[in-house]
Amino acid sequence: MDRIIDWNELWKLHYAASPERARRDRDPGAAWDRRAGAYGAMTQNTLQVAEQEVGYMDLRPTDTILDMGAGDGRLSVPLARRVARVTALDPSAAMLRQLGERMQAAGLANFQTVQARWEDAVVGRDVDVHDVAVAAYSLGFFDLAAALRKLDAAVRRAVYLFWRAGRWRSEEERDLQEAVFGKGGEAAGYPDYLFIANVLHQMGICASARVYEADWSMAYSSPDQAAAHWAQMHDAPADAKEIIRKHFTRILEPDGTGGFHHTVHRRQAMVWWTKD
Repeated sequence: MDRIIDWNELWKLHYAASPERARRDRDPGAAWDRRAGAYGAMTQNTLQVAEQEVGYMDLRPTDTILDMGAGDGRLSVPLARRVARVTALDPSAAMLRQLGERMQAAGLANFQTVQARWEDAVVGRDVDVHDVAVAAYSLGFFDLAAALRKLDAAVRRAVYLFWRAGRWRSEEERDLQEAVFGKGGEAAGYPDYLFIANVLHQMGICASARVYEADWSMAYSSPDQAAAHWAQMHDAPADAKEIIRKHFTRILEPDGTGGFHHTVHRRQAMVWWTKD
């Protein structure tokens, strides 16, 4: 009965439903290099969510942390404030440069970066074994079980995963996605955290899960800037520029200082396990 559903194979089917995603993932470093500027601008006001997520983890001042898929340091920076050392692994050189700049601005030097795809990294050669590993919204792999198995091998004590619970995009985000790319975009997305928990269970890892609410606040100088960032993040076609601009003109609110802001409420999940 345990193998009526092979959760990892079902995950692969969801992954394969998007040929465009598979194309980008052949060179994720280049894909995220193109998006780094927009991503950094969009996440600059999400410190509250990062602090919320770091606060859920059982961390010790002596810990070494592996942040897999660290991006521009959204979690690496607050982690570095709490532990002995952080290793930030990401395939994008541009993202890691932004991470270094964020660390420097925070007066932190207890970190190192590793530019690599997680699929290619070898534990013990490219990355040392750490006390704790973190993977926040960075599990977009074809073979999820292989990625999770490597994370488990890379730690002495615990692994913390952050992912979506239920639908990731709001109704207005789905409407924009459909207007730009047509129907079917949501169906090609990744499954939610329950798939991850079930893959782990079939691997023999009984993980815990915590579902929580988070408000992601985005700040922009103008609707045009918001539209340009969204288009860059989603590789939108050039002829969709006006559709995207009208969307942000409608949803953004003045922040009282000449700029604009928008808050997205999301339901998310932390999946974690500890090792004996």
